Amino acid sequence: MFTQDGAARTLWGIDAVRKQGGVELLVITEGEYDALSIASSMDVAVVSVPNGAPQKISNREIDPNEDTKFAYVWDAKDVINDCRKVILVTDSDEAGEALREELARRIGRAKCYSVTYPDDCKDANDVLKKYGEDAVKALVQGAEPMPLEGVYTVDDYKVDVKHLYSNGMMGGLSTGMPSVDELFTIKQGQLSVVTGVPGSGKSEFIDQLMVNLAQKYDWKFAVASFENPPPLHIAKLAEKIVGKPFFDGLTPRMSQQEADDALDYIHDHWMFLEQRGGEATTLDSILDRAQQSVMRMGVRGLVIDPYNYIAQSQKVDNEHQGINEMLTRLVSFARSNGIHIWFIAHPAKMPTDQDGKTAVPKGMNISGSAAFFAKADLGVTVHQNKNKEVEVHCWKVRFKWLGSVGKTTLHYDIPTGRYSEAKYDIRMPESIKSYQEKDEDWF
Repeated sequence: MFTQDGAARTLWGIDAVRKQGGVELLVITEGEYDALSIASSMDVAVVSVPNGAPQKISNREIDPNEDTKFAYVWDAKDVINDCRKVILVTDSDEAGEALREELARRIGRAKCYSVTYPDDCKDANDVLKKYGEDAVKALVQGAEPMPLEGVYTVDDYKVDVKHLYSNGMMGGLSTGMPSVDELFTIKQGQLSVVTGVPGSGKSEFIDQLMVNLAQKYDWKFAVASFENPPPLHIAKLAEKIVGKPFFDGLTPRMSQQEADDALDYIHDHWMFLEQRGGEATTLDSILDRAQQSVMRMGVRGLVIDPYNYIAQSQKVDNEHQGINEMLTRLVSFARSNGIHIWFIAHPAKMPTDQDGKTAVPKGMNISGSAAFFAKADLGVTVHQNKNKEVEVHCWKVRFKWLGSVGKTTLHYDIPTGRYSEAKYDIRMPESIKSYQEKDEDWF
């Protein structure tokens, strides 16, 4: 079997499934032979992915460069959304496992099931040739729900544990700024809480992280930015991509061609979650649109900026309870969908000293609840010090192989909105750091 160059990248057999209508169970295989093996053995709606398993795999995950090859999932969303159950019949090798995980991430693990092959079989076609139609039927009917939540045995984790034994703990992705990498790196399936007083540059810093991750790793993003209208936000992203101002000013602006190229790049890497109907934005509405973005583009990052624009969708006894439940849902969503969430929250009013210096807000200073500190996998503050330099403070890293608590100083270029390494390092030597520990929040 082969796929002709220029052929439509849609699920093989999807048109026949659409004609059936009202399909509650859908089987997705890695290849056409597997789909035919199942279709000849039982009466079930079955399709095949159009381009097999991905060629580029890193740490048993799909390389982001392969994300665009999964457009067929979005094309079949009408059928998938109507299904109660989706059985993923991919090969038992590493590439097949990575394909299964990515399909489940985009479709939603809650409705996905996987199969277990006999020891001497690697796919459905093998099962048919060696054991016959009844065995294929038993394979599909014996599909088990993909792990989501509940109680599991060691067998459910064997593959992951063996991978840890062979490869050790895997660090996160670079932020694109070496001094920031010393503080933290970026990992899918985590929640970052970002804070800072108004005007400190926290939203611009997250934009820089997104641009760096897009350029270095081809990540895609969904953005719910309530204080940045999408046209203005796109202009700011274009400045960071091109390295020139979008508007006229004291320095030469980007050319029309550079602006057009930047818009094309942003189109391929960003989706904007905007509530145009005038109704209040709830966490449900954000996560629903984020799930669509995962299905459509395979987004790996979600930005919510800032949290106080989100309306409570149900009555809660107090603000702390509402925030705690919101953060719990975000952590669960990040892990089940394999994305990194940046959740931006304003701190309470911070005190100043007699010289007018403002204390650096940390996780416990965020307005509304101590849950911001407790639930965050990564906690970051962006702060302007007395010299108008931009400091990045990392006040929480849940896993030590992803970073450590500390701070660094960055240079911010006003015309382009770009963050870069400072020309000098003002971090305190370890020999005097402990001596000045009591004053660390006033730098």
